[in-house]
Amino acid sequence: MNATPHPAPVTLVQQLTRRATGEAGGPPPQAVRIPVQAYTSEEQLGREQRALFSRLPLIIGHESQLAEPGDALVHDWLGMPLITLCDAGGAIRTVLNVCRHRGMRLVAERGQTRLRSLVCPYHQWTYGLDGQLRNIPLKESFGVIDPDQLGLVQLPTEVRHGLVWIQATPGKTMDLDAHLAGLGSDLDGFGFPDLHFGQQHVREVQCNWKLIQDAFLDGYHVTRLHKLSVGPFFADSMAEYDRIGRHFRSAVARREIFDTPGLAPEQLDLRHHVSFAYTVFPNAVLVLHPEYTSVISLFPLAADRTLFAHTMLTPQPLSSEQQRDHFRRSFELIDQGVFQSEDIFAAQGTQQGLASGANEGLLFGGLEAAATEFHSLVEEALAEQEAVL
Repeated sequence: MNATPHPAPVTLVQQLTRRATGEAGGPPPQAVRIPVQAYTSEEQLGREQRALFSRLPLIIGHESQLAEPGDALVHDWLGMPLITLCDAGGAIRTVLNVCRHRGMRLVAERGQTRLRSLVCPYHQWTYGLDGQLRNIPLKESFGVIDPDQLGLVQLPTEVRHGLVWIQATPGKTMDLDAHLAGLGSDLDGFGFPDLHFGQQHVREVQCNWKLIQDAFLDGYHVTRLHKLSVGPFFADSMAEYDRIGRHFRSAVARREIFDTPGLAPEQLDLRHHVSFAYTVFPNAVLVLHPEYTSVISLFPLAADRTLFAHTMLTPQPLSSEQQRDHFRRSFELIDQGVFQSEDIFAAQGTQQGLASGANEGLLFGGLEAAATEFHSLVEEALAEQEAVL
């Protein structure tokens, strides 16, 4: 139970309460078509990669994954080899996983790891956790070179509201405040800085990244697509959303919404009366389950292929085998039984349908208005970024 729930999410719960009592209706009808090319065009994807994924702040993890010096996340999610790590002073930074000598990859294995330094396996050039070059074997063979100019290339990296944000623009600055546009108040209100890394599953899925974003912005499918899993816990097609900058705050009514009439704001439970999801523009979704939080990050590999990274964050560290077993089973239920078997299944099936030529566009009704608004924001952001490229 949230003792002092954040006022903006509470407003969405109150709107859903009015719908539950019949005092308010659902969204107005619409019939909007999104062209198939939005999901199939490699040219469109190239624009998105250049203007959005290369120039906007993106969530790469949670600070609890990098809590101690040497903790590191090795990833190629943005199409370049990267290491996000905690240095000896406790600062979190991101470096290109590339030796400055002959360009060799420094750390081969991807995923969560612990590093003492970064040693190139080719010629043993050695870098500190701060990215600075520490040792060149037989340095005299290079004549006069300046090691200070041969540190690892770094990307803008910040920790804010418990999340680690990076921007794939070496040598540039990241204006995270402008990007968040006030979203941080919600993240703090839901306790993101106090969450703890549980586990993660990264997979490649055969669909466009925006098809998955469409799914998480659509309350219409919840009791239908998920009828054999979580669907029975939700009211049918009762969802509300609003925007924070280009980010979406969405609330889907659980069946407990019918218990909320007459409750004061401080009596509302923002994880049990409803399920909140935040679409963090452009490529992340934060899903607030009753017991834990899912962070989903989407990284396009091609117009019809996406890297789907799903991370579990728990309220407390998992200190006992009983806790670890409980949350492991909970994670598998959502990760495999809902996301993989249902949401990803639908997105991949849609991608196959797009390739058939049966439709020139995908039709979105009033219950799917947030998804069509998301596509408008993508085009708006593309135009904005391309104007300065």
